[in-house]
Amino acid sequence: MLAPPDKSGDARLGRQAILNGMTSSRQERPAIVSTAANAEARLALAAHPGFAQAMRQSADGIVRLHRGSHLLNWLVDDRSRMLFSYFALHLHMTRDPADPASGITPTAMKEIAVAQQICSRGRAAVMLQLMRIAGYLAPDPAKTDRRRQRLIATDKLVQLMQERWRFNFGAMAPLFADGPRLVAALDDPAYVAALLGAMHARFSAGFRFLTHAPELGLFAERSGGMVLLTSLITSGEADDTVPPSRPVTASISALARRVSVSRPHMRKLLRDAEAQGFIARVGAGDELIVFRPVLADAARSFFAMMFLMLADCGREALAERARTAGPAPHAAVASGRP
Repeated sequence: MLAPPDKSGDARLGRQAILNGMTSSRQERPAIVSTAANAEARLALAAHPGFAQAMRQSADGIVRLHRGSHLLNWLVDDRSRMLFSYFALHLHMTRDPADPASGITPTAMKEIAVAQQICSRGRAAVMLQLMRIAGYLAPDPAKTDRRRQRLIATDKLVQLMQERWRFNFGAMAPLFADGPRLVAALDDPAYVAALLGAMHARFSAGFRFLTHAPELGLFAERSGGMVLLTSLITSGEADDTVPPSRPVTASISALARRVSVSRPHMRKLLRDAEAQGFIARVGAGDELIVFRPVLADAARSFFAMMFLMLADCGREALAERARTAGPAPHAAVASGRP
């Protein structure tokens, strides 16, 4: 069950503590545990009796949390947006107030975008501008060097990440003995900081979901592709399998509106998915879609991989929190926008 959001009077303080807390990523980290990369572990988890419900719940959360932008969709794909946001938030959380070159700067984000093969330097610069316009980033009010353009993450970006983690950890909790503990820990700002540090370590080391689920490249590397896939996963009847075995209704117009892309873009995405053998389009007007086994298996593997990675990161964060046990940090610097 999803842990309820923190609605107490300290909620804002908690988010600010996350924003301004220093993670242990600068210190020596233990060796990365990557259960997610183990094919046998993924198959074993996918065979869990509660896996189908966890997959459906997680997919539904992705669809509900989607906040589409036609401009962002045109600029970068789903995979790039997710990675860019993680790296930006990590730069903010590990910034050194005494070092004006640390934190989120255009130079740092451009270098990361190219080194991590997220996008080009030019697109990284535009991404930063769009994130400012959307309220996810703001100028650093504590900046003393006017020559440097340091930005800070806002509460809005932290809340977005927390929402994503809450529904994913909540969905997967019944699959792991320590699942409820991992969910409950999300109320601890120091744990959340350590959790982000663990994820950052994996992404920086080159972990990518598509390495182990290449079949999903068509969706992850197209604008709105993963939202389309998760929408189709959740479109099945309650008594159907996950992903659905029976045909699901999929109007191009309705899907395009839901995913925030143009109808020609959606039409081409579905046509390419059919051409590559991932789906079949049947019925009058081809408005019924059937998952081919290769896509259904890849989707299950992807969600199993995500759950395993989150569990690994969550356990690592708990261990780090225990190692540095102490009172949760308090906000020392305003994050920017409320």
